[in-house]
Amino acid sequence: MKRSATLFILLNALMAPEAYCNSTQRTAVSISAKEYIDAFKRGDDFVAPSKGVFVNGQPDGAALELLGKELGVGSPGVRENIVKLLVDMGRSTDPLTAKGADALHNQHILTLLSGPGLAREDLGREAAMEALRKLATPRDLASFGEAFTNALTKEPTEEAFLLVAKAKPAKAGDVVENLSKLPRWQHVRAARIAHAAFGSTADEDSFLAAAAAATTGEALAKALVPLGLLGTPRSLKVIAELLRSPLTIEIPGHGPGKSVKSVRLNVLDALRYNFPDQPVLYPNNINRDEDYRTAERFCTTTFGVTYKDPPPPYLKYGNAPPEPHP
Repeated sequence: MKRSATLFILLNALMAPEAYCNSTQRTAVSISAKEYIDAFKRGDDFVAPSKGVFVNGQPDGAALELLGKELGVGSPGVRENIVKLLVDMGRSTDPLTAKGADALHNQHILTLLSGPGLAREDLGREAAMEALRKLATPRDLASFGEAFTNALTKEPTEEAFLLVAKAKPAKAGDVVENLSKLPRWQHVRAARIAHAAFGSTADEDSFLAAAAAATTGEALAKALVPLGLLGTPRSLKVIAELLRSPLTIEIPGHGPGKSVKSVRLNVLDALRYNFPDQPVLYPNNINRDEDYRTAERFCTTTFGVTYKDPPPPYLKYGNAPPEPHP
């Protein structure tokens, strides 16, 4: 018994310095979080990268709790900047960042953005909605469907329509249907996108028709945007089938000839919006022809797409030869 007591005391003595260091580290992190809040209250804007709010390379829970409390009650400017800080904390530590992806998986941060982030109808709410729909997967958003539906019901905005279009919570369907009949929203693209996402064949057909009629890279790139935002199985398959489009988009450049980009990069953007956790869909990861093939294999596996036409020559960005003088 005496020997066991001695061993217990020895173990406590060995662990005490580590516990002290962790406690000290967390205290410093909480102070950093409070300093951010105080700076935002003074009118300072968040400037990346976020600092001093991490423990062992991940967002610290105590710091997130402190930021979350202020997020629920702060002024619009403070709330907007806290959202930016939280998003940066999540993106910079996401496990897929090293693979060239830009995603947000941290459940604590997603919960804060979907909870206190939506508590008030202001710039903070809009910033939270934009971050959620652009960086989170539909699977991760599914847990917060009721919060998104309530936000759209309470204060409809274009961001709210686009967020429910991506998350597709079942209860939001009736809300979208009723709002879409109001004169205020009948002709607003975000509302039509949400309407299509919840089953309006007429709206979806109109967006698909624009893509089918596109004969230039510029027209196709414009048509791809709403198809990606509504993200139905039919629209996603159509987008995926365009991954071998030979069309290009003229971009500002220098020197003789035209500077162009492949519209396939826009195709990838539309797909990536719905699958931010798939590094193969990120244009920054397209550096050789085989990278396009890898993205195609994802589309074949996910959407059942079969590519019959041969792929166009590899192009990401380049110069088209100058047109001959008459």
